[in-house]
Amino acid sequence: MNDRQHRKARFTMIQLIIVVLILAVLAGVLIPRVSDRMAQSRDARRLADINTISRAIEQYHRDRRSYPPANENGAYGGWDVSLDGDLVPDLVKFGYLAHAPRDPINDETYHYRYYVYAKDTSGCISDGPFYVLGLKNFETQEFKSKNTGFFKCSGRDWSTEFAYVTGGGASYR
Repeated sequence: MNDRQHRKARFTMIQLIIVVLILAVLAGVLIPRVSDRMAQSRDARRLADINTISRAIEQYHRDRRSYPPANENGAYGGWDVSLDGDLVPDLVKFGYLAHAPRDPINDETYHYRYYVYAKDTSGCISDGPFYVLGLKNFETQEFKSKNTGFFKCSGRDWSTEFAYVTGGGASYR
């Protein structure tokens, strides 16, 4: 191979820089989309987890005529939180859930909370204790606006405290 053919077979420095710039632009366009899809996927899992936990709590209540006790965490106002890895332990202990549910990120910003309130507290009408189950935050605004959840009594609106909230055993007064 002569020198002229050898030079044609190589990339020039400018061609390499152009290729690198094109790859950087493509990465800049694709990474946010992939990241957003991953966040939406985690939000979907959060909502599915809350619904699964709620169904398990309701089944526990039907079987045992009481709500499972909350594993109270003093650092969170007595709420049972997924941060400590032991959310509603009786649901796991008695086979209502296969494992203690954890938020996909499970930190101070993203976690689940559960609390059992005494009869007729917070302005709620109830025949006995009632529960509140909340998801602290969604990652995407789109998911948050489409999935609002609701639990409110005359003395307290948990919907303002959580991205998604549900509960049972009480009604609005």
